[in-house]
Amino acid sequence: MSLKDEYFAMMVSRFKRWDAELGMLGERGGQTSGAADAQLDEQLKALRATRNATYSRLQEIRTASESGWRSLQAAVDPAWASMRTALDQASSQAKLREKAAR
Repeated sequence: MSLKDEYFAMMVSRFKRWDAELGMLGERGGQTSGAADAQLDEQLKALRATRNATYSRLQEIRTASESGWRSLQAAVDPAWASMRTALDQASSQAKLREKAAR
């Protein structure tokens, strides 16, 4: 397996875990008040849009040449880090909203 294929497989696995976490976060949405729920919905929409754009870039790696995929990786890696941070922040905020609603 080439480095490109290994990287692609690793990132697809990360996206699957990220999607599962996003799904769990979405399920929490119904447990907060109206305004907080609306804010969480907006965060989730933004997270999904960013995810879809980043995943599209990742898909380009699949068809890129062995020598050309590194430039795509240079775009995917920082976008991935940003997605991870944004999901962690949204999750933390949702937990705080849940505590405040109790």
